[in-house]
Amino acid sequence: MSLQIGPVLRSAGAQLFSRTGAILLAAYIALMAALLPLSNTMLVRIYERVGLAEATEVIPLVLDVPLSVAVGGYLFGVIVGSYLSVVAVRTFVSGDRGQFPSGAFTRNVPLAIANVVVGGLVYGLLVAVGSLLLVIPGLLAYIAFLFMLPFVAVEDRNFVDALRSSYRLTSGNWLMLGVLLLVVVGFAGVVGAVGGLISGLLLPPALGQLALAFIQSPASLFSLAVIAAAFDQLRGASDDGSGSTPAAETASTAV
Repeated sequence: MSLQIGPVLRSAGAQLFSRTGAILLAAYIALMAALLPLSNTMLVRIYERVGLAEATEVIPLVLDVPLSVAVGGYLFGVIVGSYLSVVAVRTFVSGDRGQFPSGAFTRNVPLAIANVVVGGLVYGLLVAVGSLLLVIPGLLAYIAFLFMLPFVAVEDRNFVDALRSSYRLTSGNWLMLGVLLLVVVGFAGVVGAVGGLISGLLLPPALGQLALAFIQSPASLFSLAVIAAAFDQLRGASDDGSGSTPAAETASTAV
């Protein structure tokens, strides 16, 4: 079965504009707002160490902490972000828009986060190596292993098995997935460009950066909802995903 782009986009939009989507969006905005000063602080401290302190005068939202503290805080934020991604994908794939599925916040959390972080690094390396060789192999690697996160979050796979299963599930749908990703990336790019222009012209630097983080959060979460919806659609039509999963076997419970 070929991927149906229209239903995927409609499903992702409905998930984003739901009770669970609103809660997840609030969490994403809070995380991005917390990571922003940490990343700015890391940049400033690195510039200071290489003798470019004068270039940091225009960078807002800098914390009065050493580089090690900023790096530690940022890495903790990455772990929190991985956790939120796991919860979001489990929620979006469950299809329940009014409440979070049972186990979404607690099931195999340490293993899921570890596999998401390590698997994400491996995924990024595969895409980078493919892009260095030729652009096309990098794009194909990005598409082929797109469902690594859903397989880890929803089916509790390790990242190696998740990458392998993603390759099998995406086979035969690389073109349609490429078109889908082009739509999503284009949407996110327009949102980011418009948000950056508006915040840069109308707001002071500190508020502008915070406003941009606020604007970009829905686009990021929508992208995740699209991946979850495409995964759910293709898995439902594939023998590879025909078996029951922990998310499908557990009843939903209100938060």
